[in-house]
Amino acid sequence: MTKKKIKHSPKSKKNFKLKKNKAEKKDLLGIGPKIINSVVEALEEDDKIHVRKVVEGLSEYDLARLLENIDFNSRMKLVEILGDKISPEVFPELNEVVQEQIIESLNETQIVNIANELDSDEVVELLEHMDDDEQANIIKRLDPELKYQVKSSLAYPEDSAGRIMVRDFVAMPDDWTVSDAKKFLLDDKNEMPEEFYTVFLTDEKYRPTGELTLDKLLRAKATQKLSDIMDGEIVPIAVDTDQEEVAHMFREYGWMSAIVVDAKGRLVGVINIDDIVHIIHEEITEDALHLSGAEEGDVYRSVFDIFKSRSMWLLTNLFATVVASSVVAGFQDIISELAVIAVLMPIVASMGGTTGNQTLAVVVRAIATKELTSRNTWRMIVKEFLVGICNGLLFAVLMGIITYFRFPEYHIMAIVIGIAMLLNLAIASLAGILIPIVLNKFKADPAISSGVFLIAITDSGGFFIFLMLAKLFLF
Repeated sequence: MTKKKIKHSPKSKKNFKLKKNKAEKKDLLGIGPKIINSVVEALEEDDKIHVRKVVEGLSEYDLARLLENIDFNSRMKLVEILGDKISPEVFPELNEVVQEQIIESLNETQIVNIANELDSDEVVELLEHMDDDEQANIIKRLDPELKYQVKSSLAYPEDSAGRIMVRDFVAMPDDWTVSDAKKFLLDDKNEMPEEFYTVFLTDEKYRPTGELTLDKLLRAKATQKLSDIMDGEIVPIAVDTDQEEVAHMFREYGWMSAIVVDAKGRLVGVINIDDIVHIIHEEITEDALHLSGAEEGDVYRSVFDIFKSRSMWLLTNLFATVVASSVVAGFQDIISELAVIAVLMPIVASMGGTTGNQTLAVVVRAIATKELTSRNTWRMIVKEFLVGICNGLLFAVLMGIITYFRFPEYHIMAIVIGIAMLLNLAIASLAGILIPIVLNKFKADPAISSGVFLIAITDSGGFFIFLMLAKLFLF
């Protein structure tokens, strides 16, 4: 049985080694403000010779950082000056937004030439944001083997194990001997990955049965069967498994690599730990930005693009604010009679929002890391509610004292704001955990949607509770 060559992952072992080398180059060469300013000034003066001279000495990693650190117009001008002299290896190093901007400025032939020099996973990253017709035209012109790998990778769902798995790995029948395995590995006719540490073993139907590290293979006796010395405790991952679930499994089991299988249980790829590091960074960044309505790459996007993405989030937030203002409008009569109500009212809503956001951040992270399970959900709900009550009691007493001495003519207001603070912080804590749990149950991303619902509840609820108590106690 020969090695099965499939798709590289977005951060394959080959790329991991390449990145390490680039990082070393960066330490030796690097780019600082002087180089960046020198290039920008040369671009402004249209000094193409100086631009080429400076860029010529940069590694792919450093050129990518340079392209990211200059403004859009300078970036496009630099790309135009360098033309086809930009190494294809620069593109995988670029931020996704910058990568898209540069690719859009190239013609189809240039994109094909770049793609044919990259691994299949990197090509998928270049193509997956294009429209179907443009994608099909480029794939049609790729080298045959690369075309097959790219098409099969794009067939898997986005953010699935099938998209991120490495397609370069070494597999052998488990009934081979150690001698057979060594001969296979040393045969120059068999194309091997640039770097690998594990051999994967399969049965006659190409279903994985175990794995074997190279050090163990080297120490074994020549006559021993691979099935006798392999590690048979493997947990295959289905190709359609979400990458967040894959990352969770790596964390739980302490894996360095994992086997990916198709619907028939056949070995189709491998996921390595460096792939998972990339995914964890990507998912954490995405969730953190979504909580505030922002997106990754906003640093590199145009004002109009950022405006479009954020305005929709702000529009929904405006709706929540309008609901809160409608609650206030219902109590205009008592607010007009007692100005102190208007002074204290925002404090209750603000404290509720802050409390809810604290709980929300913890719960969204717990959902993303799979720490929140069906077994501990109710325990966590009760715990967060009790934390809300404890905070509510603390700040109820604190605000009561402050209000008592700040507005001595309205002593009863100290009781009103104290009760309102207690109730709103308890409700905010409860909302902060229940909202993301419910959204997650209905397959909605809690990182994107939770914030708006929380604002609506804490603002509207805080105003209503405080104003209703004020009306009952003072009027």
